[in-house]
Amino acid sequence: MRILVTGATGFIGRRVVKRLVEENDGAQILVLSRDVKRSAGLLPYERCKHASVDDIYPSVAEFKPEVCLHLATLSTSRNDSEVIDPIIETNITFGVRLLDALKNTGGLRLFVNVGSFAEYRQGADAGFKDAYLYTATKSAFRHFVDYYADLCGFRYVTAVPYSVYGGDDTSKKLMDYMFESVDSLSPVKMSPGEQILDFVHVDDVVGFFVKAVGAAKYADKMPQGETYHLGTGKGTKVKDLASVIEAVAGCKLNIEWGGLDYRPLDVMKAVAPDKNPQCIPWSANVTLEEGIRRLVQNNINRRKLYDR
Repeated sequence: MRILVTGATGFIGRRVVKRLVEENDGAQILVLSRDVKRSAGLLPYERCKHASVDDIYPSVAEFKPEVCLHLATLSTSRNDSEVIDPIIETNITFGVRLLDALKNTGGLRLFVNVGSFAEYRQGADAGFKDAYLYTATKSAFRHFVDYYADLCGFRYVTAVPYSVYGGDDTSKKLMDYMFESVDSLSPVKMSPGEQILDFVHVDDVVGFFVKAVGAAKYADKMPQGETYHLGTGKGTKVKDLASVIEAVAGCKLNIEWGGLDYRPLDVMKAVAPDKNPQCIPWSANVTLEEGIRRLVQNNINRRKLYDR
């Protein structure tokens, strides 16, 4: 299977490529990135070829992918004028160039797009109601995918990860700030903590993309444009998450609830629907308590490494 991956050096992308190499003996992977040297250093696999986004047309034409995992994104809650051009370039312009490069290759079976739970500010049942400028570009990009899918005859699905946690990441997430508060002399300021979010472990999210590649051989039988909500289906209030962390980790968090205001149009409840389409058989398996245990152990291992 020839698999094209964008965003492969990201938090989720690195793990997806690693799992594909480990679990799919026939996988040939093309990684498109802005920094080929960095990409090759992070993903030094024999069956993984690296190409620059500047060479997207010849690289894609030569590779002739059967599956495309489009994980590249620029995610931010900012909506000021300075982020407009970068967001449009990454989330729309680059994506359209990718689709255009795929147009004449032939043999593309499945295009896997990635959305955001914040596209559904009022809940998945209410349809699109974007919380941020970033998610507005994600919603808009779906129309381009749909256009090229009709034009070229490939199938596509959209994966919508919820509040992903676990593992190492260069950008801090909510749980990272919570853990850091343990050693903080001053309380870490957070919002009032009334948001209800669906926390899904990164290993489960990665599992979806691996299963999508496996299901690509049956892509012609998939309904077009289905959305898979990658969450547990269980909501946890942010304040309650802190209590779970304290119970599992055996520590006391130092948090000032209400020290920060909610962002304009912030998502107050984001929980994945109970059911997903069945063509890609996926479900979340890591419980919140188990995921936090793994995160605690990971933090312990990192501290041991730093203390050497």
